[in-house]
Amino acid sequence: MNILKGRQANDIEEATLLAIHAAGESGLSPDVVTIFVSTLDVDKLKAQAERSIGTAVHGRYGRGARWHGKPWFVPLPQPRYVTQPIPKITFTVQAYVVAPVEVDTRDYLYRATVVGPLNKPVEVILPISFLQAILDGEIEQFEVAGKDARSTSWSIPGFREPLWLPNDFTARLSAALRLKSVASWLLDFGSSGEAVLPQVVGSLLGLQSRGMTEALPVGKQPFRREVVIEALTRMYGSAIAAEMYQRQAPHLKPAMSNNEVVGFIIKEEGGGFRRWNMSLDQSR
Repeated sequence: MNILKGRQANDIEEATLLAIHAAGESGLSPDVVTIFVSTLDVDKLKAQAERSIGTAVHGRYGRGARWHGKPWFVPLPQPRYVTQPIPKITFTVQAYVVAPVEVDTRDYLYRATVVGPLNKPVEVILPISFLQAILDGEIEQFEVAGKDARSTSWSIPGFREPLWLPNDFTARLSAALRLKSVASWLLDFGSSGEAVLPQVVGSLLGLQSRGMTEALPVGKQPFRREVVIEALTRMYGSAIAAEMYQRQAPHLKPAMSNNEVVGFIIKEEGGGFRRWNMSLDQSR
């Protein structure tokens, strides 16, 4: 923790700028930071902030010093592009505390600002297919696997486990991308955003070129991974079926039916499109 002389932040906006400066992330835009606020577990951060600020204050002003003040918590995200198991952006989010405090040493009253990182960084995963759905305003294509008061879990083709995202994060990201392009948004992350920009834009163009952004056909339910693999297993065996699905998972549209996905995978894997007389239970 760093202790700066005087009160150097009067609101969350000034606290955000101070955290960005303290972390050396000069290219990071405060507009990007606000999108990730809901990814922080503030209740846990408060407890650690109390301990960390106390340790910093006692180290500077002595064990008998007493302090009080209100901390702000600022998420500082850095993106990286990952291709496995499907193309996605993984954001490493480091929480910073910015706390203007008054320190009482009995002999004197000091005003200072404590700034520094808290806890280990958390990861926020954004699949490229989900990003494209946000751009299209069609995230309802994805099956909702669960919900609570602040988050929703989504079934993403290619992911074994549902993807949890805070509702506020999804809403803020959607709002931001209505005002600017993905490329412009990534540049707001500074050098780390600039580094992943070509891969992210390339992946989005790849989805669009394969017709992945068409609307969900009326009356068709989304495919389910286990049903597709079961059908492929009957034809090729379990080991080959799993490999075939894994290779083609990044190219599957969430709105495709079970039959459509099986046919697509067979065709793309070079086996030719065979008219299998299958009746896949869409409700499974």
